[in-house]
Amino acid sequence: MILEAVRRGCGRAWALRSLVLFLLVANLLMAALLAVPLAGTLRDDLDHRGTAESMLYGFDYRWWSAWADAHPDTSFGPDLLGAGFAFKNLDLLLRGHLPAGLFALRDPERPEEAGPGLDPAVLALGAAYLALQVFLAGGVIGALRAPQPAWSVRGLLHGAGFYFGRLLRLALAVLVLDALLFALYGPLARWADAEAREAVSERTAIVWLVGRHLLLLLALLLLNMVASYARILIVLEERSSALLALLSAASLCLGLLARTFGHVLLMALLAVAGLVLWSPLDRAWTTTGYKTQVVTFVLLEAFVFFRIFLRVATLGGQVVLTRRLAGGPAEAA
Repeated sequence: MILEAVRRGCGRAWALRSLVLFLLVANLLMAALLAVPLAGTLRDDLDHRGTAESMLYGFDYRWWSAWADAHPDTSFGPDLLGAGFAFKNLDLLLRGHLPAGLFALRDPERPEEAGPGLDPAVLALGAAYLALQVFLAGGVIGALRAPQPAWSVRGLLHGAGFYFGRLLRLALAVLVLDALLFALYGPLARWADAEAREAVSERTAIVWLVGRHLLLLLALLLLNMVASYARILIVLEERSSALLALLSAASLCLGLLARTFGHVLLMALLAVAGLVLWSPLDRAWTTTGYKTQVVTFVLLEAFVFFRIFLRVATLGGQVVLTRRLAGGPAEAA
């Protein structure tokens, strides 16, 4: 059933590939709100400097180091390039800086270990993007629930507006659960770190440190999965109560954990595989001028298209599983 859900979810996403392209454009416009001003700032700083020419052939670390010192709140750096964004986002997520810096973990006894956060402008844009996702979710699930997936801009916006209030209440409830999760995780993380410092071998210390991160990541995946099924129940069954939908989704997911979590885990592995395949291409391709910049931009957007496609496919597979597991009407293959 898991493989069937993956296959049918990908089939539904492919049938709605123009919707995926629409979401890609929305994603690009949101990113432009930050990227365009940043590009202007960088252009002004590089203007009439020899660094501008050297940056065409590679990243100038000395220039960036001086620029970062002059802009201490910046999040722009070499760790964002290539596949680095994935590792940086994962690190920020596990340290509670996402979303919007609400759950940042800080040890009062070791404040220096909190690590750098994010530029407030980036956090604000991330919060706006999260609100946009909540708004569009109802329209996307509405398009996926049809026996033959189809969409229109009018239908997407109608579904988005119709379900927005319920999905917003659900998102706020999930944020409360996230806050509770990080509140419980904080003392556990400090205890695991203390055990790692006192470990007699490096291998044991690594197990403690990696283990606590894996535990948090697993908990976040489970919570995100339950929230996703709650969104689907709200749209499929026209639920008006976000809390009851969340409880029903938790019952559904935990009662059939192998199938629901197995599907999410397999889709996550596909996303990781896409990153692994894209990373060597990114390293092999050298951007040295305007023409290659266009090609680089197209390659990057193709990669983002793939990631959005997988997210829509995950929702499509969850719609299929919800109808099967909840005893809903059968669908045509």
